[in-house]
Order: sequence, then structure tokens, then C-alpha cells
Amino acid sequence: MNNLIKDYIKNTELDKQITDLSTITIDCDNDNDLVKKIFESLDNDKNEDYYKGFYNFTIPKLGENGSCSMKTEFEQFDLTTVYGERSSTSDLHLWRLYQIINELQKLTNVDWLGIYKKTTYKNSNNENEDCLLKLAYYGEFSRPIFPLTDYFQTISNNSWVGLNGKSKVIQSLATYEGVYYNCSDKVKSEICIPIFDKNQNVIGIIDAESWKDNHFSSKILLEIVKVAISLSNYL
Repeated sequence: MNNLIKDYIKNTELDKQITDLSTITIDCDNDNDLVKKIFESLDNDKNEDYYKGFYNFTIPKLGENGSCSMKTEFEQFDLTTVYGERSSTSDLHLWRLYQIINELQKLTNVDWLGIYKKTTYKNSNNENEDCLLKLAYYGEFSRPIFPLTDYFQTISNNSWVGLNGKSKVIQSLATYEGVYYNCSDKVKSEICIPIFDKNQNVIGIIDAESWKDNHFSSKILLEIVKVAISLSNYL
């Protein structure tokens, strides 16, 4: 295990949550860097409708205090309202992030996986506010924005990780007593880890969920950590 991964595990306190991480061997060869390979690749000139799908999400309708509807109540979200106007550059960037999501999902067999970027948006009071914006995901419909506020970190692990730069591992929601933002009754286990820039500032997160208890073995977790570290150069 290389020093970048060792430092990440220590700094995000993953070692306090999964004790055998240091015993796992994982390939850290740059030639096998999933993120680097994808960001050095080009798309295959997909049609216009293909790219449009990156910018329009179906999301659960939000309830009181930002809670997630557990019913079949949905609405549409336009990514450009926060991410900025669509361009060939943003098309390619989102395409690459979706390639990463798809490949990482195959490696980890998770049921939900998302990459979020830290940015600002206009909140309900029309004020600029820091948030985590979902750029690419695999799985069921989900909330696109997690505010980075004191209140929201008390109800969402995503917001807590985004504000504190520490990781969260939940191996069984049935026995977990801490913060959890519920958008699906199917979720049994979850991990949420930060993405840092070169100065160790949080610039995003990776969130992963499973419909099974104890899904996140050390090997699976390290595959996700490896991607989070590599994304620091590209997000």
C-alpha cells in the first residue's frame, strides 16, 4: 500500500472504522490508474440526446426541512442551474465521470454510487451557499444537492463528510445510531469519503451504498479510496 493511500486512511480516520485496512494489498501502479486512463481518453462522439442525459436528473421530491420523499413523488433537476452552461468541455468531463462510476461499480458491486463536487448554489432564500452537487451516479433516483451547513451535517453523512473531511462507514443501518439521510429503504450499508485537492481542502465526495449488510470489505473500500485520491487531480 503506497504512502498516499496510507496518509488518506489516517487523515480521514478510516483506520478507526475498519481495522484491517493496512493488511490489504492493492495495485497502485500508475499504468493501472482507472481515473487517469479515463481522463486521458476521448468519447466516441455520441449523439446530442446522449449528452443531454447528463444534465437532467429525475429526483425525489423534497419534503419539509429538505427530507427525501420515500414515495413515488418525483421531479426534474437541471444540472446547468448550478453546474453552469453546457459546453463540449462539460460534456466530456461528465462523460468521463460516468465512465469512472460505471467501472468502479463493476469493481465494487455496490447498488448505488455517486460523485459529488463542492460548489455554490442559490438556496431557498436566494443566497449563495456551499453545497455538494451530484455530477455522476449509478442507481436509483436521489437528491442532487447536499447543503454544506451546520444544520444539514446533523442529518446527512454526505454534508458531514463534506464539511469535516473525515470518512463515514456504516456496515449495518439496523444497528447504526448516528446521522443518516434516507432516500431508500433498500439501503443496508454505506460509505462516504472525501475528495481533496493538493492542499487537503475538500473538493467533493464519493458516496456508495449497498442493499446488503457488511458489504464494504477492506478491499472494496480501498478500490473506492484509490479513485477518490486520483480524482483530486481531475474533479
